[in-house]
Amino acid sequence: MCKHRKVKIAELNIDIEYKYDIIANLCRDYYADFSVPDIKVAYSESGCKQEEKISGHKGAPAEFANIYRQIAEKLPGFSCAVMHGAVVSYRQNGYMFIAKSGTGKTTHINLWKQYFDGVEIINGDKPILRIKDNSVYAYGTPWAGKEMLQLNTFAPLKGICLIKRAEKNSIKRLNSSEALTAIIKQIYMPENAKMLDLTIKMIGDIIRLVPVFELSCNISREAAECSFNEMTDMSRT
Repeated sequence: MCKHRKVKIAELNIDIEYKYDIIANLCRDYYADFSVPDIKVAYSESGCKQEEKISGHKGAPAEFANIYRQIAEKLPGFSCAVMHGAVVSYRQNGYMFIAKSGTGKTTHINLWKQYFDGVEIINGDKPILRIKDNSVYAYGTPWAGKEMLQLNTFAPLKGICLIKRAEKNSIKRLNSSEALTAIIKQIYMPENAKMLDLTIKMIGDIIRLVPVFELSCNISREAAECSFNEMTDMSRT
């Protein structure tokens, strides 16, 4: 028998019908009370089977992933999108790091937290970006990777950084074309044609509103200082 849980994520009221208790447990920081949902999603046996084929997850993990996929499909209607990335906040501003899985996003945000006072991790794997009032905001979500690094909070996004491994540390700002290539690989692309069109428009807005960088780095304090100094300096100009 399915159960219901109301949550608020990215300022959206979401009604979730679920089968496995992992949903309620992992969403506990986002519980909410409301009358009218913005989004409704429900347990889907076929969706879970499809998730098994995509990710190899079964049972509760498959449902957890499928519920988020259902939410992600509807988010563009609210000027929102899921990003595969990690977001930190510093002095009330947000900074996102994107990369191929296993490149070192989590390692890099942990370096920021280790060396710079006041850094908090908003989400370590699948934050939501939302555009409102001609600004981009990054929100924490319960879908936060195996480390479960997340906070139910948000911050105006002041920089996005593509991480690449290298022996020496360097950072450069990407032009619009390069930024598009970097972001399109990490943003959730819906199957619905209308939602896909809205997502593509949103990518253009993100590039217009937020500087995008490429960081070539190793695993060191110098690497963290390289991205920190450039990205936080940009947020002050």
